[in-house]
Amino acid sequence: MTKTLQSTDEKSFFIINELRIDAVNFSSFGSRIDSRMPDIIRDLCGINPEMCRIVKKSIDSRRGRPEIIYKLVIQTGSAPNNIKADKITPEQAAEILAEPEIEIETLKKQPRQPVVVGTGPAGIFAGLVLALAGAKPLILDRGKNVDERAGDIDEFYKTRTLNEESNYLIGEGGAGTFSDGKLYTRNHDPRGAWVLAQFAGAGADYDTVYLKRPHLGSDKLPGIIANLRKKIIELGGEFRFSAHVTDILLDHNNRCAGVKLASGENITADAVIIAAGLGGRKLTMNLLKYAGSEPKGFQIGCRIEHPQEMVDRKQYRCSPRPPTLGAAEYNLAMSPTPSKPGASTFCMCPGGTVIPATAVSGELSSNGMSNRARDGEFANSTIVVTPDRTKFKTHAEAFGFLSALGRKTFYAGGEDYGFPAQDADAFLTGNVRLLHKKSSVQTQLVPADISSLLPQEITATIRRALREFDRRFPGFIKYGKLIGVESYVSSPVRFIRDINMMSTVEQLYFAGEGAGMAGGILSAAVDGIKVAQAVIKKFNQI
Repeated sequence: MTKTLQSTDEKSFFIINELRIDAVNFSSFGSRIDSRMPDIIRDLCGINPEMCRIVKKSIDSRRGRPEIIYKLVIQTGSAPNNIKADKITPEQAAEILAEPEIEIETLKKQPRQPVVVGTGPAGIFAGLVLALAGAKPLILDRGKNVDERAGDIDEFYKTRTLNEESNYLIGEGGAGTFSDGKLYTRNHDPRGAWVLAQFAGAGADYDTVYLKRPHLGSDKLPGIIANLRKKIIELGGEFRFSAHVTDILLDHNNRCAGVKLASGENITADAVIIAAGLGGRKLTMNLLKYAGSEPKGFQIGCRIEHPQEMVDRKQYRCSPRPPTLGAAEYNLAMSPTPSKPGASTFCMCPGGTVIPATAVSGELSSNGMSNRARDGEFANSTIVVTPDRTKFKTHAEAFGFLSALGRKTFYAGGEDYGFPAQDADAFLTGNVRLLHKKSSVQTQLVPADISSLLPQEITATIRRALREFDRRFPGFIKYGKLIGVESYVSSPVRFIRDINMMSTVEQLYFAGEGAGMAGGILSAAVDGIKVAQAVIKKFNQI
């Protein structure tokens, strides 16, 4: 329920829809510029705001020098000078500033404990909604909790031996835990705002709720995920790690009655939500024999890395980067034609690191991560292309293609989780050359012909994309190097769901990226919420 804000005859509410701040002129405020907003309002508008809340924030450098654009709600005794501000009522101000809410039915009676498989964003938020409804979910993950998982990743770098049950893809929080934690999505589902608020309440920086492109940071995410787990437990939920689900149980009516663990244990439940993520390919493939599915387009690509300083200079049109701004991002796309596929950059990590992300020994896929400060020397992203899905007659062929890419990349990198790498201009000409040897990669780079790892049509598309991106982003080729192949971008299958979010097997639900229903942290979390809401509704109808 929206809380009404109070105003008096002396103090009124105003909304400023567009306050443009020159990022260079306000450099002295540094990264704390948001907290100095009352001072900025006082200096620019000649008023002393009693309250000043940021609603939205973005950056615009299209006109030359970079500007920070704010949308604000303020409370003050007189209208701001020198800027357009509209007076609003206390009720309107309260509505704009209200905490986002979603519909969560209260459970009317307690069923057998619902099971959620996976603790990525889809699984965590499905579990949270079930717990808020009083369903007391049991959340299973084949991997370990975030603290133990971080230790296993450190051990991997020391020994170069992959723990298939605890790595960059498997464990509490899913693949997103050790990533940049990007929360941007084109999906405008209102549940997304609620997800952002939950992240902020679990320890994310408050700007998560108002930035145009929020991100959590690899250093912050483990603590955030652990706090969400604690909240679910406080609400009556239960977590079990190192609980590897391999199959489902079926009753005599062919309804899902629970799950089977690798240990031999069976767990019964009146509803099972599978949110295994992209790292859960083996489970996904096994469940295809029960549940209806359909092929879907999926992406593969190559990481490309540049000096962050070059990206900053190009995007902000000034050097050095003003301290009021974070590391610059880019988002580039080449549209498809009737005869040729398109390409785009994906999962851009400013000030980030390229990491070896795989859940299978002897396979390798690149991914990117960056800390909250995004203060690393390099920027990286993936140039992704969608292969022709019609070339794969079965789901098994599509998954086999992705596994083969992982194996080829592993061998080309020296069979030690190093990455095959190649200067971008050398990739265009087919030369095995790596002059840009300095990198964020913590294993090693091995000069290689990246094109030899990819299908011809994918190589041709990435080459066209490089030339197109360089035309719009000069230096993209000159300063770039391709690192590895990314084969855990999206799922080649989508499980069929009815209007009640249930699969073709009664009482079995699929959610998130591994199910082919999402394409990132925020969209996966929203999908998990939708599925959990449907489960509660179903319980209440029984």
